[in-house]
Amino acid sequence: MPAHPDPLARLEELVRKKAQLEARMQAINARQQEIDRKNDDRITWLLGSLVYERLRDNPALQDFVRRELPSRLTERDGKRGLWQRLFPEDTGEPS
Repeated sequence: MPAHPDPLARLEELVRKKAQLEARMQAINARQQEIDRKNDDRITWLLGSLVYERLRDNPALQDFVRRELPSRLTERDGKRGLWQRLFPEDTGEPS
């Protein structure tokens, strides 16, 4: 007749396996979050590149950027002259 395993030993084994599975799940989640972040960054870059390329030839897009971008610019962006790079004909900072 088979011997019954020690219930405490079995419980300890299950707790250990559970911890291993949770660690694996956390690693998989972390990898997926990194992939998602990289994909979001790539989409942001592609959209920014598209807008930047089309900005010179599209007055409606220029108006949109002139209206919406200033609230996103930081003091550091201002020191870098980013607004003047987008709109060289403007002599001052965005309003």
